[in-house]
Amino acid sequence: MRRSKDILSQPEWSNVRALYKSNGYTDEELDKPIVAVVNSFNTICPGHYNLKELAQQVREGIRAAGGTPVEFGTIGACDGMAMGHDGMNHILPTRELIANDIEMMMQAHRIDAMVLLGSCDKIVPGMLMAAARLDLPSILVNGGPTLPGKLEENNPYGGEYIDHSIIQQSLGSLQDGLMSEEEYLWLEDNACPTVGSCAMLGTANTMCCLSEAVGMSLPGSASIPAVYSKRKAVAYQTGKVILDLIEEEITARDIITKNSLANAIKVNSAIGGSTNTVLHILAIAYEAGIDLDLDDFGELSSQIPHLVPLIPGGSYTLLDFYEAGGVPAVMKELSSQLKLDSLTVTGKKVEDNIAQSETKDEEVINKVQDVANKTGGIAVLKGNLAPDGAITKPSAIPKEAHQFKGPAVVFENEQEALAGIKAGQVKPGDVVVIRNEGPIGGPGMPEMYKPMKLLVGKGLGSQVCVVTDGRFSGSNNGCFVGHISPEAAEGGPIGAVEEGDIISVDIKQGTIEVEAEDFIVRCEELEADTSCDCTGYLYNYSQLVTSAANGAVIPNRSN
Repeated sequence: MRRSKDILSQPEWSNVRALYKSNGYTDEELDKPIVAVVNSFNTICPGHYNLKELAQQVREGIRAAGGTPVEFGTIGACDGMAMGHDGMNHILPTRELIANDIEMMMQAHRIDAMVLLGSCDKIVPGMLMAAARLDLPSILVNGGPTLPGKLEENNPYGGEYIDHSIIQQSLGSLQDGLMSEEEYLWLEDNACPTVGSCAMLGTANTMCCLSEAVGMSLPGSASIPAVYSKRKAVAYQTGKVILDLIEEEITARDIITKNSLANAIKVNSAIGGSTNTVLHILAIAYEAGIDLDLDDFGELSSQIPHLVPLIPGGSYTLLDFYEAGGVPAVMKELSSQLKLDSLTVTGKKVEDNIAQSETKDEEVINKVQDVANKTGGIAVLKGNLAPDGAITKPSAIPKEAHQFKGPAVVFENEQEALAGIKAGQVKPGDVVVIRNEGPIGGPGMPEMYKPMKLLVGKGLGSQVCVVTDGRFSGSNNGCFVGHISPEAAEGGPIGAVEEGDIISVDIKQGTIEVEAEDFIVRCEELEADTSCDCTGYLYNYSQLVTSAANGAVIPNRSN
């Protein structure tokens, strides 16, 4: 029996029916499956600006298939607007808020199923976490990427398109006199010509692609541009399909399994997805009660070469990816490596969904056998600096920097690092250490997007390496290692690094080491400091959140 019936049957629950009827619902509507349209629409985040229109399409699809839609909202913050200031501390914590909000609304009102509308960095994983936690029939619809800006001359990515991240990268060039203010401001006006999630493969588009790869979104839907009419058609079709899931009693945990998450991890490596996906996949696994850890992520990623050179790991954008065949084409190319019997929201298995898929541009989606560089898109590093693990993105790092050794230049937080970089304290060959920026110490594990972009803009992207217990943006390129675990606030080894220590990063060997004879002794003298000079939700978050190596989740069960 549908659970909405528990509170809508007459005469016992006429009081609830009366409240629905005060909104205009009829007896006929209240006798149908009740489906939530969970909408993160707002007019701040460009990736979510079009979700009100898509929600209408979803509602129409639900009604056409015999259901009754009800809609509620949740927050959707923009990482791009929060970069490089105190706002970034609040971004990752919104993931848990979103999951909690959805859980509370769905449980309080005993709603039968849900269609989730989101596009950007923490919203999509937060929604998928809620789906895994609630284990109800669920589908995610993303709003689609923006169309890219166009720049054919002096394009730093090497192609004809640009995206939002070029602006911050170009700030370093402006400061060093390598470009004029007029050229710089032209980028502001032309990098983002439409609404939608950023045109490159940052965390937003990565997570939308992985939602499709794991089977929680309709095939081929992740990369459809926000302004294309097909985006509306997908929203309508999703509204219809959710009724099929209710009828067939297919719930989120039937789809989100260890095998389907393994598929997503492999697709992530093939497309060169964001480092943030490590946090999010581990968090989704936690919510689904799946035993998946950082070592599993590293092992699965190492099996798959980087096939899709999207910005920042190449010159192509999500528009190119969509036109080349998108996620289904990548999964078809990887079919020998995937669990093809995994169930999806279509009610069919992966092998059925990708049977007719094809790659339409082999420069955008490379063949496995044609890839010279077998390095995967994501790598897990371990060593005396990160005994619990660290994350890097080989696909966004120049090949000459895959092995890097140099003296440490230590900054206690992001703002110190920004000031030091601007003051010329960082030289070619240095390893820039930015600590106290983990989930606890940040708090909120802010992204070191701005320091990295400044370095790239100054021509130092491959000549220095940034190492941090914070995160990086999916748009970052250059040499970087994040998620150093344990973090400094936990008494992790990164807190023992001193100015001038030689740090060795070896992506090929999967290691990150401090080469100092007394380093182990220094580490033994460290003490954890989880105190937080903060108030409100950030304080609560800092006291409850777990290590980045565990997905930076807030525990919500006894085991």
